[in-house]
Amino acid sequence: MLVLTRPLAPLCATRRFARLRSPAYSTSSILLASPRRSSYFNSGFTSSYDPTQDTGRGPIFSKSKFGVPQFYPRDLKKRVDDYVVGQDRAKKTICSVIFNHYQGLRRRQHHELQDQHLREKIQRQKFAQDREIFERTGYSAPVHPVEGGRRHSHRSAYAPKSWRQQTNIRHVAEDEFPGHHESVRGTQNEVLEDPFEAPSDNFYIQEDMTVPNHVKIDKSNLLLIGPTGVGKTYILETLSKKLNVPFTISDCNSFTQAGYIGQDVESCIERLLIEANYDVKAAEHGIIVLDEFDKIARKETVNGRDVGGEGVQQALLKLVEGTKVTITVKDNRPSRTQNQPPTGYGSTTPPQAPPSGKVDQYTIDTTNILFVFCGAFVGLDKTVLRRVSKPSIGFGSEIRGGRSFSSTNSLKDILPLESYRHLPHQPIFEPNFTPLDLTTPADLQAFGFIPELIGRLHNICALSPLSLEELYRILTEPRNSLVAQYTALFETYPSKLFFTRSALYAIAERAAKNETGARGLKMEMERVLAEPMYDAPTPYVLITEACVKGEEKAGYWGKDGKMEVERRIREEDERMVSGGVEVRLSAEEAREAAGLGSA
Repeated sequence: MLVLTRPLAPLCATRRFARLRSPAYSTSSILLASPRRSSYFNSGFTSSYDPTQDTGRGPIFSKSKFGVPQFYPRDLKKRVDDYVVGQDRAKKTICSVIFNHYQGLRRRQHHELQDQHLREKIQRQKFAQDREIFERTGYSAPVHPVEGGRRHSHRSAYAPKSWRQQTNIRHVAEDEFPGHHESVRGTQNEVLEDPFEAPSDNFYIQEDMTVPNHVKIDKSNLLLIGPTGVGKTYILETLSKKLNVPFTISDCNSFTQAGYIGQDVESCIERLLIEANYDVKAAEHGIIVLDEFDKIARKETVNGRDVGGEGVQQALLKLVEGTKVTITVKDNRPSRTQNQPPTGYGSTTPPQAPPSGKVDQYTIDTTNILFVFCGAFVGLDKTVLRRVSKPSIGFGSEIRGGRSFSSTNSLKDILPLESYRHLPHQPIFEPNFTPLDLTTPADLQAFGFIPELIGRLHNICALSPLSLEELYRILTEPRNSLVAQYTALFETYPSKLFFTRSALYAIAERAAKNETGARGLKMEMERVLAEPMYDAPTPYVLITEACVKGEEKAGYWGKDGKMEVERRIREEDERMVSGGVEVRLSAEEAREAAGLGSA
């Protein structure tokens, strides 16, 4: 081992080197010497340097060594904003949960690698110490543990009695009274077994003080609540394309308890393994999205057991918390002999049975798998309102003017904004909160979920219904917007499709009345463009507001009709502005969205 010393005089250097080479100074005694720098600061370095000891070099040398993160939550949100409109609070929460999950995994892997290197270093130091002891006693050095040999396996058989007395080791064969050694075992400080093998009667594992005790960061699962068509699964699908991790979406409708008709809960782990191309290490760091989570709520059954509700919840407990799941995959690929052509038409040779498929088993640890649950939870907002709102019976109570809980739009303004002050990511302009934002574990338990499963869902995030302005932006702003999709589709006919701003606004209004979220936009687009698709190809197609409302047909023009199409779009846009309809989209942006380009 390299020894760092600072000589005080030329004559002292030789003497100090001779003292360190003497048998009295072993490697372990050098490492356990005084600190690297003495308390008297005018003196030099008087001892060796051990990297495992805390020398107090200052805060600049004690920072983390595994580097800064590769991305931050705001970086993930910027990528999602290119494809998803609105839901800023939900996107911030989802990106933060995913970032913290994988940052904790990176930290844990770094600490495991550091601990492994530290154990190897301590093992090498102990081996050097044992080798020095063997050399002093005149025996050959032991085999290195890395090379497959045991350190102490040959000591008791070949070492002389004097050496065993020096090291307090007593051989069992030298016992003069058979059975006496077993009766007094434990009363003497003797080493009778291999240190690398745990004794059969010692069930207590002593704490390894040489390895630092790191803080373990547990994972935080996520629950997304919101009406249909607001972008719960779409946000997660967009994030999966930006992350280099296995990602899968499973439907909870088909899950049943083990032993009943349907799919077991472990089938979601099998789908994740297939998505990871049967790489167990990659699958253990993936993301599983369980959609339609509200469909496994507890159901009141008259006869039998609730195998699709509470039974599935109980099966999910250990899977979400962390357990080892054994997946059996059978290779059912047909053999090559089945695809060979027949040798003749009149062959009477019976076909050979194909070989049985190969069965492989994979054991996957779900401790580091992030689970995200999604569900619409229809009727949960009424449960929250019954818990939060004040009663309207008695003197001095507030009388609600006939407000109904039936529609989602009427639920927004029932509770005051002060009820949502505790929520994170407060919007600066136009707060859009719903009673679902105030969901608590008690509300989920009243909805039909067992408290053991609710306690494993650490983040509850509610997505708000899409407003009319957000529906209008979904038509034009995202990279894969509906206007861009149908414009590209008409170019294959070939035809050029154009929309006016008032037509897009009318489509958004009709989709908002359907209360199906962004899915209603595609439904309206298919209805409006049904006839132009059938009448294709035509060089120019124009969709106006009257066409959306069914008052007139779509406009068709030939190759020389571009000027007329631009004039019609300009007139309708001016009529829309003069009518006082406010849409946050400039004329230039509307022309680009319609496919006309800048004027």
